[in-house]
Amino acid sequence: MRKAPDMTERGRKAAGLARFFRQQPDRIAALWRRMRMSAHEATDGNQTPLSQLDGLVEPFVRELGLTLEGDDTSPWSRTKAVLRLSPERGARALHEEFSALRRCLVDAAEVLGGGDWEKERINRAVDEAVDSAVALLQRLRDSRVEGPRVPFGGLVVEYFERASRVRHVPPGSRDGRTAMH
Repeated sequence: MRKAPDMTERGRKAAGLARFFRQQPDRIAALWRRMRMSAHEATDGNQTPLSQLDGLVEPFVRELGLTLEGDDTSPWSRTKAVLRLSPERGARALHEEFSALRRCLVDAAEVLGGGDWEKERINRAVDEAVDSAVALLQRLRDSRVEGPRVPFGGLVVEYFERASRVRHVPPGSRDGRTAMH
């Protein structure tokens, strides 16, 4: 019969998970990016579009590590990064990106020995982030909509994905205009 781990072993594992999130958020972000690329290639085979969360994942994971160490403020509110919101992609794309991030975080917690308490904190933090990002997206569409319950700590920008209408003319080619010297 296997003996249940004592609290000191569990405490060491939890501290290791928090330290990993705080010190190596780039590893979680790399896993998340690979997951996004493989999911996108499986659906349409084209190049993966720029993520709305790219550049935000590392600071968020770092703040999540602080939460796992005992900070009781929202990691989403402490995250200092840029959140790109795309009205064209809508809330569904945000949900998909956050869902992939949640899977990466929970998988890392399981591999590194995190318990139910750590997984609950991870899920709560991602839920707050999703709810906030979707509320911000809705507010972009209609300024009368109430803002998020948990504010985002970084900068929110509207991400435009329309094709550029600027015509590129290779050097040396004639475009029909008279050259001025």
